[in-house]
Amino acid sequence: MLKKALVLVFILTTLLSVLSACGTGVLQEEPPAAGLEEGGDSQLLSEESAVPGLPTSEPTASAPDPPTPEPTASAAPSNRISEKDGMEMIYIQAGEFLMGWEGLDATTDVGPGPYPDFLEHTVYLDDYWIDKYEVTNEQYQACVVDGFCQPCKQNNIPPQGTDYFTEAAFADYPVVNVSWFMARDYCEWVGRRMLTEAEWEKAARGTDGRKYPWGNAKYLEDYANICDVNCPIAKKGDIANASFDDGFAGPAPVGSFPAGSSPYGVMDMAGNVWEWTSTASEPYPYDANDGREAQYDIPDGTKWPERILRGGPWNDGYAYQRSSFRYRAVGIYWNFNMGIRCGYSE
Repeated sequence: MLKKALVLVFILTTLLSVLSACGTGVLQEEPPAAGLEEGGDSQLLSEESAVPGLPTSEPTASAPDPPTPEPTASAAPSNRISEKDGMEMIYIQAGEFLMGWEGLDATTDVGPGPYPDFLEHTVYLDDYWIDKYEVTNEQYQACVVDGFCQPCKQNNIPPQGTDYFTEAAFADYPVVNVSWFMARDYCEWVGRRMLTEAEWEKAARGTDGRKYPWGNAKYLEDYANICDVNCPIAKKGDIANASFDDGFAGPAPVGSFPAGSSPYGVMDMAGNVWEWTSTASEPYPYDANDGREAQYDIPDGTKWPERILRGGPWNDGYAYQRSSFRYRAVGIYWNFNMGIRCGYSE
């Protein structure tokens, strides 16, 4: 009897052990999600969400580094105003231009004044500034009062008479009766310098090889102040152009002919007065390093070398208004048709 009881206890103990070992796992096990088999790749669940209707989150890419900013170019130089004499100065960009002339009317012989401009050639210039207008009586007189400049010479008076140099009515007319040395002194006084003839010509005709500041069209009376029907009796004949009337018998107020301005907006580059340049008269091609620009600081009163003037004056014909036209005179010379225009470079 005891033996049967022990066997029964062993059977019950074994059964309870089996149930205890596996009963919990069976109760907590959940069926696989719809569409997945047991043991399926868990990555698939993350890519095909078990929650329908919600978009799958793509991996977030890191923001790219901002591009390195390009160096900011400095602003191009612009026109400026002189603090000394109030002159507006036009900026001329560095580069090449065509200098000289090879038309049928080019100057080929050395005469008493005209100097050969025959030979077209390319010249490179650094950038610089040029006075927009010719220097006026008022501006020059301020230099005289300051004791730096000599008074204008009083022979060869313009048609307006001796009042031309002193009366307020002529304050904005171009100063005349100045020598090369007087022009140099004025440009130094205002903190500028004389222009080379190459700088003068580029500012007058630009880079397209035009014949005149206004282009290639023939002269019209609103382009420049030349010897016309109003010219003094002594200038009549072959030089005077009786078919034109520009309104002035002598020099005109600076800037009176805007229709004839240069491509850069520089005024009176044809007509009104000759303008002294720093350049000694030498044949073409132009070369700033061959000595023609080397005698800038010579003492006042030195007769030689002859210097180049540009621009054509009020008392000569339109043939003299060509932007390439060259005229020469000794530095101690002055006349009622010779004036000043300065330049500047850094």
